[in-house]
Amino acid sequence: MRPLFGFLAAVLVGCGGASAEVDGSAGGVEFGKTNQVYFGGPFIIISMLELDCEDVDYVRRNYEIGLAPTDSDTQLIQFSFDEDTISEGDFPVDIDAAVSSSVVKISGGAFTETVASGGLLTVDSFEDEDHVDGTFDGITFEDGTVSGEFSAVWCRNLKAK
Repeated sequence: MRPLFGFLAAVLVGCGGASAEVDGSAGGVEFGKTNQVYFGGPFIIISMLELDCEDVDYVRRNYEIGLAPTDSDTQLIQFSFDEDTISEGDFPVDIDAAVSSSVVKISGGAFTETVASGGLLTVDSFEDEDHVDGTFDGITFEDGTVSGEFSAVWCRNLKAK
């Protein structure tokens, strides 16, 4: 049964179930269009590099400075809720707010995390273990700003840790 579930999930993601259009750059990452968009627990992640759900178990609310959480090259923006799950609504984004955001970049083992200091995340629809849709506007980092829209599919490997 498990292989069938994995096959169906791959087909759904490949057929446009997950997508994001991100304008801007931050943390040394040029964002754009991608189908690598997942959510689970308190996280929504948008990756600019190919990424399977199986490969995201390293995502955390807080990372250890200078220590890469994975050996894989990574370029993603993540939204992290203080609660253990996502909910619908408008959420100011800041380091001390109910929702924070960061850009995680790992290249050749070098790890950087850039934390947002402002912006707004809107979750328009949320269906636990299925999908989450929304937008984000003016997510401000020390070296850039990103805005966009997303439709994320559920990933069982994203959990509150």
